[in-house]
Amino acid sequence: MLVKTILLLVAAAAPAFAYEPVTCTRNDTQDLNKAQHITASITDANNFCTMLTGYGVKPVAPNEGCGEVYCQGKIVADGHPMPKGYILSSHYLKNTSYVQITGCIDSAVWGQDPMDDGGQMDSHGWPFSCLGYPKFVSLIEPATNTFCIRCCDKDNNVDCNTSISTKGCWNVIPGEYTMADGSACKPPNNSTAPPSLSASAGVPTATGSTPAASISASAGVPGTTTSTGGNPQSTNAGPRLSYSLELVGSVVVFAMAVAAAL
Repeated sequence: MLVKTILLLVAAAAPAFAYEPVTCTRNDTQDLNKAQHITASITDANNFCTMLTGYGVKPVAPNEGCGEVYCQGKIVADGHPMPKGYILSSHYLKNTSYVQITGCIDSAVWGQDPMDDGGQMDSHGWPFSCLGYPKFVSLIEPATNTFCIRCCDKDNNVDCNTSISTKGCWNVIPGEYTMADGSACKPPNNSTAPPSLSASAGVPTATGSTPAASISASAGVPGTTTSTGGNPQSTNAGPRLSYSLELVGSVVVFAMAVAAAL
């Protein structure tokens, strides 16, 4: 009986250990009147709008619900100008399934924590959207100085997978995470994250209908690519925290199953 009670308590407490639970809900879908600055957009490598939490707000993940739109180049309605010097490189790709921007940032410009693995802001669960597309997913990752956004033609979990946020940009949106000279995005000085790896180690298959679609068209992949940075040379790099909702869910199911069997 004692063991069963302990297991049930573990199952009940597990959500408290989830990776960065959201604590800011200003943009909660239950109160759309409070939602502001929430339409992202992608035109090209020099004109796009993505999601950011406010200056100095850290870590990112618990504050996803307070994200707003910041624009590089042309500013959309209700968008803010992108902080000067925050975007260090941006790589554009468009194909028949989605359009995306991937690249490097300087997280120090926006007062972000160099140890923060970051967070995901998307159209699932929040009143965030991407202009002209039914679904989008975006991530900001201060610890690796990387960012990514993809807007998808279909509202499904194929090309815009919003359920694997802890796997990071390299897995959610495979693409180019390089500077203008072709070097990998450089983590902040105090970060424990390793730099991006070279594409020579192999390119990961993108989640969705177009394998490796985030790599340049010169590699034989359909799609239009332009960038403000260098050659496509990055793939998955570095672990992210494993205290995710996926892991917590597994713990809960296991604990409850064992308790039920006793």
